[in-house]
Amino acid sequence: MELDHKDPGPGDATAQPAEPRWQAIGFAGRAREYFGIWITNLTLSLITLGIYSAWAKVRRLTYFHNRTIISGYGFGYHATGMQILKGRLISVAIIILVNFLILAYPLSAFVVVPLFAAVAPWLVNKSLKFSARMTSFRNVRFDWHGTYWKSFLFFVIGPFIGLASLGTLLPLMSRYYYRYFATGHSYGITRFSAKPGTAGFYLAFLVGALLPAILIGILAAGGYAVYLDPYLLVPEFGDPIPWHFYLSAELLLFLLAVFIQGFVLGLLFFLAFVYAPLCRNLLVNTLELGDTARFRSDISPPRLVWISLSNLFLTIVSLGLMLPWCQVRMYRYLCNCTSVSLVGDIDDFIDSERQKRSAFGEEFAEFEGFDISI
Repeated sequence: MELDHKDPGPGDATAQPAEPRWQAIGFAGRAREYFGIWITNLTLSLITLGIYSAWAKVRRLTYFHNRTIISGYGFGYHATGMQILKGRLISVAIIILVNFLILAYPLSAFVVVPLFAAVAPWLVNKSLKFSARMTSFRNVRFDWHGTYWKSFLFFVIGPFIGLASLGTLLPLMSRYYYRYFATGHSYGITRFSAKPGTAGFYLAFLVGALLPAILIGILAAGGYAVYLDPYLLVPEFGDPIPWHFYLSAELLLFLLAVFIQGFVLGLLFFLAFVYAPLCRNLLVNTLELGDTARFRSDISPPRLVWISLSNLFLTIVSLGLMLPWCQVRMYRYLCNCTSVSLVGDIDDFIDSERQKRSAFGEEFAEFEGFDISI
């Protein structure tokens, strides 16, 4: 699609650049046709004891990529089942070896765990490069340019920093992680850029995760207190006094434990379904591809929670048969919430990327093992 624009004439001093046109990313998939792919994949994976699942993933991703539409063009997916299977075998072999060594020789954990942590960034980079290189748009492939030390910081050390700081540094690490994930990718050889503000991540964490989790913890502890026998709240000796004025140490510890459990569960829930989508919005709203494309995301956390919970309910009551419809429903929502604005002549940009990539050469990507996304 070409965007109509009018170049200012030499004497037109008041002419302004055309406003960007936003268009939602479309998804042309249908649950009925995807159901046939899904049931075939499931059947063959069961018959082959999981071996066919590698080819099943290729069929699934090819279907969703081809039907994800921007300006009338779908994406391409170019991996083969053998590539996926090889990556999975390597990943499974590493996991089995690590667990065997730890179980058979517990003291080896002091060596195996740090060694695995040291290898993990390399594996993550290989996997991200594979996922990017196997994806294309209009015959131009994406790429990943992450470095070992940055991946080590954001994928291995970052989560521990967030936990060790009791969440105070989690928004900051999230900001760096999301920005690194975006700017580490390129379309052809043109890198994506993004500059999300730190304050937005702290606000998202406070409103979208921390305060709701505290409220859930209070409600959980208060709920247990309401159903407790009031006489348990009165001291064993002395004159009876109103229970809410005097609590036993045992009961206080019990309610504190309930509060912590409710807080942790609530925090995990809101981190996944509220905080993460808000972080995605913050990142995508500053995402750019050169001077050619800008992006926007307006995911609604309440809507996303409703879709996720209702999908879970439908999947359970249908014994899994509604899973394809649920997957299409969620994917279509995420596509519809993501918009792109193409500035200038996109055809010229794509032709330029093809020529530059052809002259630059391509690194072969052959390892798939970890699914990492935002």
